[in-house]
Amino acid sequence: MSKSQEKIGITLVLLSASIHGLSPLIISKESHNIPPVTFAAITTIIGAFFCFLIVLKQKKLHELKIKKAYPSLLLVGLLIVIIPHILFFIGSSKTSGINTSLLGLSEMIFLLIFTPFIGEKNTPEKVLSALAILIGGIFILYQGKLTINTGDLLIIASTACYPIGNFYAKKAFNMVSSSTVLFVRFLLGAIAIPPIAFFLEPQANIQNIITNHWITIFFTGIIFLGIGKTLWYEGFKRLDMSKGISLILTAPLFSVFFLVTIFHENISIQQWMGIAIMTIGIYFSAKRKSVDMDKTKYGII
Repeated sequence: MSKSQEKIGITLVLLSASIHGLSPLIISKESHNIPPVTFAAITTIIGAFFCFLIVLKQKKLHELKIKKAYPSLLLVGLLIVIIPHILFFIGSSKTSGINTSLLGLSEMIFLLIFTPFIGEKNTPEKVLSALAILIGGIFILYQGKLTINTGDLLIIASTACYPIGNFYAKKAFNMVSSSTVLFVRFLLGAIAIPPIAFFLEPQANIQNIITNHWITIFFTGIIFLGIGKTLWYEGFKRLDMSKGISLILTAPLFSVFFLVTIFHENISIQQWMGIAIMTIGIYFSAKRKSVDMDKTKYGII
């Protein structure tokens, strides 16, 4: 990957992180009033439709005939959408927005455990930059009281799926475009999640939910899942797994920005310290050159 392509990848991932930073603040505030699995089902359908339009515009529908990509695409849908979406939406409805953001950082731990097995060694530079982002995020989000409940455990469980799912996304990039991967991942979720929502939440009134919460649903389906994930995949395919995921997990930095500018909250000294630490982590993560992806297990078809 050329240096210019890597810079583009960094920029796109950080743009996606800014959207990720805003989404938990909105989802957690409103999802308490919406049956969570139904919320996941509706927004996933919207995300699938949005990504279908992108694939159609890019004239990539023919890539759906590439059968050798099916196993990877199926695992992407299962491990990035179906299982973690259900866990995340249920979990976020049972805990605070701060806990949702804070515990989402646990993906960094699973990342450091998983990536050495696929050809990305845990070098000191990689580990230190990842830990700086993790510690900075904790400083930003931790408010002196963290009580672990069922919702928190579900969010942690959802993050454990992502490194494995992202591994198969990287493998799929060798065979089809990132827009096709994203469309299929949402399509599988749109097929699987609604029946589960109907079974778990038969009392949900779809018409009332859409009428009363259309702004939240639109933001989640189009902005967060559609645009946010498109930026993420376009950036992610240009970076190694560790670098891409480390940068996307800088979302708490953007959460603080939105808390100040939109929700008019004050920033504590502790949070300023977290911002400084996370910024150092971002710098060293962005500075580190991605590993040669041809030498990783996801670089092999």
